[in-house]
Amino acid sequence: MTDHPTSEPPAGLIELIEALLLAANEPLSLQALGIMVGQETSAELIEAALDRIGARWEAHRFVELNARQLEGRTVWQLVARAAVAPYLKAADPGRAPRLSRAALETLALIAWRQPITRGEIEAARGVAVNPQILKLLTERGWIRSLGVKDSPGRPEMLGTTRQFLGDFGIDSLDELPDFDRFAGQDDIDV
Repeated sequence: MTDHPTSEPPAGLIELIEALLLAANEPLSLQALGIMVGQETSAELIEAALDRIGARWEAHRFVELNARQLEGRTVWQLVARAAVAPYLKAADPGRAPRLSRAALETLALIAWRQPITRGEIEAARGVAVNPQILKLLTERGWIRSLGVKDSPGRPEMLGTTRQFLGDFGIDSLDELPDFDRFAGQDDIDV
């Protein structure tokens, strides 16, 4: 931390910056903090507030204010100390990895055009559907088999589940935006 004996942060600034650091998903730079608290707040006052926050958390056994260099500038973040890591790991079930563009396109086609077969998805996307994508969407509980189509080869028909609706915050498929509005706009090019 830097030394700012002449700068006294105004009432509430320390608590505001502390709350911003606690709520942030990533470290915050001095510039980012300045934008968040208002440009009229000087960098000197923000640094003084950071010094006070660091001192406040220094005695805490489980959390600390971490300052580090990132892309040539100093960023700050409130982080759990290493002693807490085993407990955090046990409490975190792990975040599911992000879906690839192919997986998102496949899921969107299933949602909009269900029941749909794998062959129909491939025809719409113009590429083969990786079986791992269907496995992933099934494991997440977003798609399921709706039976087989009465056509040569009797392909499996796919559709979405209640889990899909809940995870995407919709009550019914009627709430999905109009498919034609998206087709051809580089989101889904069919």
